[in-house]
Amino acid sequence: MTSAIQYQGRKARRTGSEQRRQAILEASLSIIVREGIRAVRHRAVAREAEVPLSATTYYFKDISDLIADTFTLFAERAMKEVIEPFKEQAFGLMSQFSRDSLENPQERDRLVKMLAQMMAAFIVDELQNRRDHVVAEQAFIQEAILDARLRELADMYLRQHVETLTMACELFGCKEPKLDAELIFATFLTIEQRLLVHPEKISQEFVEKRMYNMLDKVVPLHG
Repeated sequence: MTSAIQYQGRKARRTGSEQRRQAILEASLSIIVREGIRAVRHRAVAREAEVPLSATTYYFKDISDLIADTFTLFAERAMKEVIEPFKEQAFGLMSQFSRDSLENPQERDRLVKMLAQMMAAFIVDELQNRRDHVVAEQAFIQEAILDARLRELADMYLRQHVETLTMACELFGCKEPKLDAELIFATFLTIEQRLLVHPEKISQEFVEKRMYNMLDKVVPLHG
């Protein structure tokens, strides 16, 4: 995915210039998380990044280019720091099971419980320790509805999640692995969104109960 990502704004030609451009994107992302996308303006970003106003307008003449590149940075970073580590953890857990072992109802239930625990721990950790990432992700997905230039990037980003879950569902032997993967990911997003609004509900038990209920319907019992 990262090789397919294309930035919109003016390219930096020197190391110092790239650092300044990066600082502008970081500042834009901070404003989005704190105040929302509509608060992203050249003056606000320049002030946040502690750079001259001329620097933001040099790299990003169009504010929509700045927003698009901010989400490009977010997607690129999320691939390395969130999606890949989660993928490794999930497939490491599933390597303990085989499709034959899932013919045993107890083993199948053990897998469902372990996956529910792992996913719940991941969501709780995201909301407690990387809340900015979750807020930015939700903002990114919502903005793609309004900005056609973001749709391809958003689709690419979301597809990475679904493809990982599709591989997992294929290992489970699901009849409709892609549809089941979409269901799992939709549950993920819905729970995160709900807990952003109601942080008082954030707990391992709250999330795990809902993930188990969904996974118990998705993971087939063989034999």
